[in-house]
Amino acid sequence: MDNRQQIYGVLCSTLHALCYSNEMKYYFISLGCAKNLVDSEKISKILSRYGYGITGIIQEANLVLINTCGFIKKAKQESIDTVLSVLQEKPKNAKVIVFGCLVQRYKKELETLIPEVDLFLPALPYKEIAKNIQKKFSPLKLPCTNASLKKICFTPPSYTYIKIADGCNNRCSYCTIPLIRGPLKSIPIDQILKDIKKALNNNVYEINLIAQDLTSYGRDLYGKPSLDMLLESILSIKKEFWLRLLYLYPSGITPRIVNLIKSDQRITKYLDIPVQHVNDRILKLMNRRYSKKLLLEKFAMLREEIPDIVIRSTFIVGFPTESEEEFEELADFVRQIKFDHLGVFEYSEEEDTVAFNIKGRIPYSMKRKRKKALMQMQQEIVKNKNEAIIGKEFPCLIEMPVDEYGAVWSGRIYSQAPEVDGSVFVTDYQKKIGNVVDVLIKNFKYYDLIAECKDAP
Repeated sequence: MDNRQQIYGVLCSTLHALCYSNEMKYYFISLGCAKNLVDSEKISKILSRYGYGITGIIQEANLVLINTCGFIKKAKQESIDTVLSVLQEKPKNAKVIVFGCLVQRYKKELETLIPEVDLFLPALPYKEIAKNIQKKFSPLKLPCTNASLKKICFTPPSYTYIKIADGCNNRCSYCTIPLIRGPLKSIPIDQILKDIKKALNNNVYEINLIAQDLTSYGRDLYGKPSLDMLLESILSIKKEFWLRLLYLYPSGITPRIVNLIKSDQRITKYLDIPVQHVNDRILKLMNRRYSKKLLLEKFAMLREEIPDIVIRSTFIVGFPTESEEEFEELADFVRQIKFDHLGVFEYSEEEDTVAFNIKGRIPYSMKRKRKKALMQMQQEIVKNKNEAIIGKEFPCLIEMPVDEYGAVWSGRIYSQAPEVDGSVFVTDYQKKIGNVVDVLIKNFKYYDLIAECKDAP
């Protein structure tokens, strides 16, 4: 498989209980964000009920499914490269099905440019994707009963993503999400709770809530932003778990949300708050509805109210007309706030967005230079933060062995979100102890931590 999620998809799919031996098998590649990954996992579960079997070996596949990303230029290129690669690698008679965000934007163009693909489907709801596949390529066996199926997962057993909404109403001038996914569509609280309880019953420990903007959740269903109401419902579940909040719009972080985070240790003291820029003129061009002053107030409030809070953010450099002085203002902000984790993206020109028509584009060489400068600055910040936690103990969610002997295991502490923030490499861990153990931080290497398990065997 192409990434870590696919590897776990293969591991989990080997547990898939087959109803009949002559099944139609599919090989799944999920590209892009965690929201895509949730859709891919749900599509796989439906296909399994229809009688298809998943495989981690492309040469065994009758069908190859590719869930694409069309968010920015690099993601589009990765999706196209993946499709072309699959057409070369797949078995001669295997059918290729390409769907998702890239197809939503460029279906006609893709059908013309890559006619070898057997079926293109736009960004439909996952049930409709599965239905279209079943209609076009019927399985070779009868549907399986739920009792005959083991779980299919594209993530490690320790964590899962729960999508609470799709689409977005923010209309940032550079963003294609509303063009691809449409306006905000929140998932009802009872359905979210059902998904979370199912995951917890499968011994998942960490629940990661995802949406394009968590703080807008429920505005379409309940008439007002209702993340606080959702969190209260989740926290009523009488179980131990980690609950992580990913992607919060800065101005949507309310005192009520902060108080809920403080009130229950199961909500990790970690927030992913994409900022994108801090210069007021650039923020206005981006249609980000806040000011630098508000950002400073929000981050000061979070660190005062929750002293051990960990903050991840993202920035865009090279937005049209961004001057050297405005970039330096952004750099000064990074030095001042000292984010625990930071992602930096070069502005990507995307047709049909408002920003696409703004004159004064920044040369690619300048965008690359600015990104490099911010990331070098961030590396020094991370180094200082990691040095400060050497000798401290933290609960660690153990995930997988690093070697065949089990001498070293990888895991994460609360300050590390899956996929993006590095890992903890743990020695002296005895598997029988359990999934969450206390570890002593001994050292670090770049973004990863090195620790010793302190729980007695």
